[in-house]
Amino acid sequence: MKILMINKFLYPRGGAETYVIKLGAALQKMGQEVQYFGMEHPQRVVGNRVESYTSNMDFHTGKLQKLLYPFKIIYSHEAYQKISEVLNQYQPDVVHLNNIQFHLTPSIILEAEKFRKETGHKVKIIYTAHDYQLICPSHGL
Repeated sequence: MKILMINKFLYPRGGAETYVIKLGAALQKMGQEVQYFGMEHPQRVVGNRVESYTSNMDFHTGKLQKLLYPFKIIYSHEAYQKISEVLNQYQPDVVHLNNIQFHLTPSIILEAEKFRKETGHKVKIIYTAHDYQLICPSHGL
């Protein structure tokens, strides 16, 4: 089975990232084929054959580019395009979404659904909620 693990960070930054990386390794040990999609970052430890990742978004920087972030956190056209490359090349059986909020956005779900309809490939889309951020962006829940 071909599994595409999706998480905004592809290095062991916190609990969700550690989970994604270790789950992918465990699935590979069981004979599954696993690739990853997320943001490019110098510390990235996993990836995909296409080498297609979104640009790194750092909300803790003072750069002018940060002014565009409010538009990018709702719908990321870049993530939509990049995930398309990975889906078309890899043809996964399962797309496992993890932390996608703000950086990757639900736009990747739209592309996965479009891929499923256009190709007839019966890819399963799974979402693991590691926190309540999608329904409570302030992290107050």
